[in-house]
Amino acid sequence: MILSAATELFLSVGYGETSIDAIVLKSGGSKATLYSYFPTKADLFRAVVDSIVSSDEEVELQALDDIHDMLVQFAEHRMRVIFSVKHRSLMRLIIAERERFKDIARMYYERGPLRSHTQLRDYFETLIGKGLIDIRSAEEASEFFRGMLLHQRYIDQLYLDSPMPSAEEVSVRAHHVVERFLDAYQHPNAS
Repeated sequence: MILSAATELFLSVGYGETSIDAIVLKSGGSKATLYSYFPTKADLFRAVVDSIVSSDEEVELQALDDIHDMLVQFAEHRMRVIFSVKHRSLMRLIIAERERFKDIARMYYERGPLRSHTQLRDYFETLIGKGLIDIRSAEEASEFFRGMLLHQRYIDQLYLDSPMPSAEEVSVRAHHVVERFLDAYQHPNAS
């Protein structure tokens, strides 16, 4: 209950505006109980961020027989996670507090954007090794793919507070990006 209450408050009003008293009130617990689990507000904040980024399930990029469908599944999943209301709130909170909590910003980066990049890069390395895509750098391919998929929507969310894309918009974007990517890089004999 404490973690749930803290998550809701941190994501809705921010770290600075969330008091321990408000968390205790919302959770229905006591300060003694809260402090027995989380000695400081900063410890509680770390636990909140950790619980959110740890709960994101990843799509296993393994299939080699249908690269198109595998990448579409990955792309749709990433878009649903990244552009969810919860994630958008977390991203803004991390950005707002990164100077005060460099370790939390690093944890978020490593378990979110970097993990996604690494997973995609490793998949592309496998595809390159099997002669299924023709690209010089799996690292660069991962960067290009994720950039095409996410960059503009990130900008729109950060500056314009655009809404989460609909399921149809997610599907259309995922298919479009995968098709463009494979048009450019899929080995002609792999189609």
